[in-house]
Amino acid sequence: MKLSEVFQGAAFGMMDGIILIVGLLIGVSEATASHKIVIVSGLVGGIANAFGNSIGFYTSESAERGEQIKFHKARGKKIEDGYVHTHEEMLASSALSFIATIIALIFPIAPFFFFADIGTAMIACVAVSAVMLFCLGTYIAKLNDECWWKSGLKYALLGFAGAVIAYFIGDVMGHWILGA
Repeated sequence: MKLSEVFQGAAFGMMDGIILIVGLLIGVSEATASHKIVIVSGLVGGIANAFGNSIGFYTSESAERGEQIKFHKARGKKIEDGYVHTHEEMLASSALSFIATIIALIFPIAPFFFFADIGTAMIACVAVSAVMLFCLGTYIAKLNDECWWKSGLKYALLGFAGAVIAYFIGDVMGHWILGA
């Protein structure tokens, strides 16, 4: 079992989980200004996303496995002579995708439990998420032999951009739908 293959699921789950949950939390916060609605939306959305990520990642790996098998057979090679995803790798990677997505939910949503002011919770959520994304970017940079701080900054900025977009979407939705 190749560990690098298995950890792809964790990296995917973490990145997708953080981007989704920050966008959801910031957008719903701006639209409703309600801690309870933000927390319920975040938990439901985050858990659903974890299942979606793990199932989607398994499906993607399974399709890729089929292509790998066809590739080797077309060249007259035995499957053992080339790399093909194993079922164990696919299951482990999918499980790590689920776990990473849940971890990505826990830390960004925590400020909404601890700060009474929704604005402070939003700022803390974005800050925590930026740190998580920076760390993920540095980890991926090490795997790809890239500059760690550039990669970390890139990932953090992508997350921040998602939060800003979600903020404005939440503001518009709050006005149009809720009349806020």
